[in-house]
Amino acid sequence: MEFSLVGSDKPIIIVKAKVNGKGPFDFAVDTGASVTALSKELAEDLGVSENAGTQKKGHCCSGELDIAMANVKSVEIGDTAVRDFQVAIMDLSSISEALKTDLAGIIGYSFMKDYKVIIDYPNTQIFFQKP
Repeated sequence: MEFSLVGSDKPIIIVKAKVNGKGPFDFAVDTGASVTALSKELAEDLGVSENAGTQKKGHCCSGELDIAMANVKSVEIGDTAVRDFQVAIMDLSSISEALKTDLAGIIGYSFMKDYKVIIDYPNTQIFFQKP
């Protein structure tokens, strides 16, 4: 799967991902994020509803964030798909602004945990392989 880099001094990997079969949308790959997240705007556009009682505070590079959990049918990057999957919904506008890109989500540990992830920077490729 091909990726692009955004940001100058600390480039961020951006991949095209589908959620519930819709997309593709720009998602940042964050090996330090524990959960995969959707922006509030994308969740609203896709009709993804927050699970009751899951609202909490989380921390990110931009400070404290309001987070709620939700269930999606699938998140796909290329031909790699995770199904019946729980994601966080959060406001990603400050991160999008800092990266100067319209970020729809973040691919985190919860997506990558069952794969060997290979990042080939010189060829701007990322691979998700079952071990």
